[in-house]
Amino acid sequence: MALLSSRVMRISVASLATGLLIGGVGGAFRLLLNKADNLRDELVLWAQVSPYTGWLVPMVIGLTGAALARWLVVRFAPIAEGSGVQRVEALFNGEVKPAPHGIVLVKFFGGLLAMGSGLALGREGPTVQMGASLSSLISRFLVRQDEDAKVVMAAGAGAGLAVAFNAPIGGSVFVFEELTSTFTPWLLMGTLAAATFAVWTMRLFLGSHLDFVVRQVSLTAAWKGWPFLVLGAMLGTVGALYNLTIIVLLRACDRLIRISTIQRAAVIGAIIGLTAWFAPAMVGGGDNLTQGVLSDHYAITALAGIFVLRFFIGPWSYAAGAPGGLFAPMLLLGASFGALFGGVLNHFLPSAGRYLRCLRSSGHGDAIYGMCARAAYGHRSDGRDDGARRSHRRLARRLARRDGGDHVVGQRTHL
Repeated sequence: MALLSSRVMRISVASLATGLLIGGVGGAFRLLLNKADNLRDELVLWAQVSPYTGWLVPMVIGLTGAALARWLVVRFAPIAEGSGVQRVEALFNGEVKPAPHGIVLVKFFGGLLAMGSGLALGREGPTVQMGASLSSLISRFLVRQDEDAKVVMAAGAGAGLAVAFNAPIGGSVFVFEELTSTFTPWLLMGTLAAATFAVWTMRLFLGSHLDFVVRQVSLTAAWKGWPFLVLGAMLGTVGALYNLTIIVLLRACDRLIRISTIQRAAVIGAIIGLTAWFAPAMVGGGDNLTQGVLSDHYAITALAGIFVLRFFIGPWSYAAGAPGGLFAPMLLLGASFGALFGGVLNHFLPSAGRYLRCLRSSGHGDAIYGMCARAAYGHRSDGRDDGARRSHRRLARRLARRDGGDHVVGQRTHL
């Protein structure tokens, strides 16, 4: 016990324990979600043998899954609605009270029902909020000061994101840039420890293979990098429009006072299920579609269809009020838009094709994913707001109020 009297040891041990815990929970969550996705695809394929009545099968799956997921939220944990990342930010800033630990079960099973039935939501929302909630359980026994508990909570949230994408460094960057906007030795130590052990534990469930594979391309000269700048600006606009679409749909759904939120979720799920009948790959988290785009499997017309359809399926799914995030769907949106952008330029500027082809490969791994993430969560630069950041502020306020918290984006706690 003498070792635990050191602040370094307390934070380290608490972060490691949090990482192991969210790694196990998140690994099981991802494993079961993969099985649910496979089962849904098999049922849709089986139902297509009956072209006149088979469409009822995916509709019933979508309706039932979305309604049950929403019922779990309404009945047991209203604050488990949606992504949960905004709730974690508000909690870190001291604007809302910690959620009861039962939210982990609602996020776990609600997320499985929602995404497993086809809603186009991201697994990172549940894993981030589960990580933050589990960290408070660990902190109760190992941490003494509130500031240290916040460090462990941030580490748990980052570990949750790391588990979602098999990316320990990515989870750490999420904490430094988006959640805390600070960089301290305590935060660095706790975040890296939690993310590393979380991913190690998760790989015991899923193996050590990469989530996305991007083929290697030749380097691009700096003076030839203008397409990436144009792409970044366009993706920022797309991200702002995507956030605005979510806000508009949430407001429209709130005006439907004649039906319950569970009935609303059932209608949304039924429409998603009907979409799965015609295009099974278009529903769900979209990881297979994203990998297909990265592997250059789709023509320009198919990329345009993927982008347009997923642009509206994502917000429509989020309006169901079930547990699920925004980040993973935005990855697919950014990848398809980037590949489409590169394909169009290669068609109209064949002389530039030698270096523009990288927009269809390495651009997905770095420029597109990074820019898409900034479009979704907002880009912070010298204290100034661009369109995507302002849209993110509006979205975060909206979602935080729906959770019952008065979350003002921009306030940060310095550790």
